[in-house]
Amino acid sequence: MRILPYAAVFTFVAGISLLAVGWAYSPAEAPSAPVTVVGFDVRPTLTPTPTASPTAVPSPTPTPTPFDGKIARMVAPSLGIDHAIEEIGLLPNNQLDTPHDGVNKVGWYYIYDKPGFGRNAVFSAHVNYNFKPGPFANLYKAKPGDRITIQMENGPAYVYEVFFFQRYDVNTIPMGDLIAGVVNGTPRPDGEEWITLITCGGRFVATQPNGLGEYLDRDVVVARRIQ
Repeated sequence: MRILPYAAVFTFVAGISLLAVGWAYSPAEAPSAPVTVVGFDVRPTLTPTPTASPTAVPSPTPTPTPFDGKIARMVAPSLGIDHAIEEIGLLPNNQLDTPHDGVNKVGWYYIYDKPGFGRNAVFSAHVNYNFKPGPFANLYKAKPGDRITIQMENGPAYVYEVFFFQRYDVNTIPMGDLIAGVVNGTPRPDGEEWITLITCGGRFVATQPNGLGEYLDRDVVVARRIQ
């Protein structure tokens, strides 16, 4: 289990960290007007289980050790994602880092959980970078049931299914909850493994004469592991 560096979470919420650097973005790749998106949260309704009569408790089955190798790639054809993974963490000033290759790589925050360990792994990537589309350019198009595959280097591939999308104002995005695996106030159920994908989106404000600027919103997709 990894410890949450909450100072970094607060930095993100303040809008001066992850994917908020104005010079990194191009309105040429952004919609001319804000795209209207509708968030969704598709989770099964739990049915109470009838109380059963006491039975003998079987001996526990040893839990296999999760694969602890590197993450090689993220692939999601319906979202145009087929990119290598770059490990990122904290900057010296305690801000969350961003992918250094803004066009070709998706960042995984190694300071949090890893795919395959039954918790919540957090990824980020640019929506566009220096006038070029970024890996998460189409993340806002996510639909319930979209599949996202995480390929481990020389190891297994994990398949996840999208069940949650929301666009947040950068000043009110609940980063602490999202990193901890909590959506709309509901924590990740025991036994479910999630991945959380974060990028810029929504409103764009040009801050430089050449058209570069910053986004005022963040798009978040959460998917649960199904394979």
